Formats: sequence, C-alpha cells, structure tokens
Amino acid sequence: MKLLMKNMRYFVRGVTIGSTLYLLIIASGYQSTPPTVKNILSVMLMSGLIGLLSQIFEIESLSYLVVLIGHLIITFTLVSAMMAYNGWLDQWQMPQFWMSYLLEFVIVYGLAWVIIYLTINTKIRRINQALKKRNLDKK
Repeated sequence: MKLLMKNMRYFVRGVTIGSTLYLLIIASGYQSTPPTVKNILSVMLMSGLIGLLSQIFEIESLSYLVVLIGHLIITFTLVSAMMAYNGWLDQWQMPQFWMSYLLEFVIVYGLAWVIIYLTINTKIRRINQALKKRNLDKK
C-alpha cells in the first residue's frame, strides 16, 4: 500500500508539472491547433509516466549525472511517442525539424526542472521556518 501511495504521488506530481507546462505552451500560442481531449489525456498520461520515472533519482548506487542523462533520454522518448500519437511530428524527415525539436525539448525540460527546484525550495523554506519557530517556542 505504501508503494502504491508513493507511485501515486509521483504520478500526480508529474501530471501537475506536465499540465502546467502544456497550459503555458497553449497560452503562448505555440500549438497551432485547438487542444483536443486526445491531446490533453495523452499529455497527462505522458507527464504521469515521467513523474513515475523520476523515482530513479532515489537510486543512490548511480551517479546523479548518469541518472539525469537516463531520465532525459527516457523523457525525450516518452515526449516523442506522445507527439507522434498526436500527429505533431509530421515534418520529422527534415533535419531542421530535429534541431528545432531538440532545442524546444531542452527548454521545456529545463522549465520543468525550474518548477521542481522552486517547489522544493519553497517546501524547504517552510520547514526551516517551522523548525525555527518551534525552537524559539522551546526557549
């Protein structure tokens, strides 16, 4: 049961981050077609799977760089599969498409890490404030 709850937390966290990024992409006007139910559900599923994949960062026997590169490659594969499913890789045979796609992927991947960093930083700051208050209350 504990493992199921942990997996659910990672899945939901992934969906939250992926949905936020997808909304930002839609708001920026980058997606030229209106979002469909198929688009939205596939982005949510892909994001949840990436969230589950993020558990690999807990593997202490591997270096952080190895885990990060593995996460990046598998995430790229999941995103590409989702894009192919939605018909968004229609110009894949053109070399300039791949250059643009890789650049955009790296930017979005970086934005996801910024969101994660800010979330963790905020949580740590709140915990530290609560500990300081608790220590002051004891004095």
